[in-house]
Amino acid sequence: MKLSTWGRTAAIDTDQLFLMVDPHWDLPYDDARTALVLRQCLQLTESFFSADYENVLIAGNAIHDAIDLNPVIPGLLRLGRVFHLTLDPSEDAVLRRTADDPDRSPTHLRDDLHLLRAKRSTWSAPLDNSTLTPLETFQKIAHLVQTGEGEIHGPLADS
Repeated sequence: MKLSTWGRTAAIDTDQLFLMVDPHWDLPYDDARTALVLRQCLQLTESFFSADYENVLIAGNAIHDAIDLNPVIPGLLRLGRVFHLTLDPSEDAVLRRTADDPDRSPTHLRDDLHLLRAKRSTWSAPLDNSTLTPLETFQKIAHLVQTGEGEIHGPLADS
């Protein structure tokens, strides 16, 4: 499959939006801040589609809960098809990819990985990208989308 079949595609990184209001990652988790970031994702998505982008990817660690996603799902569905995919690399891959980063504690990374796995809902399609390059990961995402994996048609059930 050629990536060019996707056409003009934009990507939104929720971490970049969170950094706008918490540049040092030192604020405690806050539902209102997460809701703000997800509303901004919806507005950015609308902007990209109005500028003739064909696809918009929204990526981040904080978009796994139905309670957070349900307020923006109707707006996203108005714009097009919506999918939820979860990257799920092995623990070894996570540790290997962050080995040179002195600010990343292996214990903290393991804890985060296990937390994210525990939070993954049945409505999200998992993708083990342990051995994939970024381009191969993108190709696998395209394949999952083409086969309808992780497609969302309405409000999500809490898991």
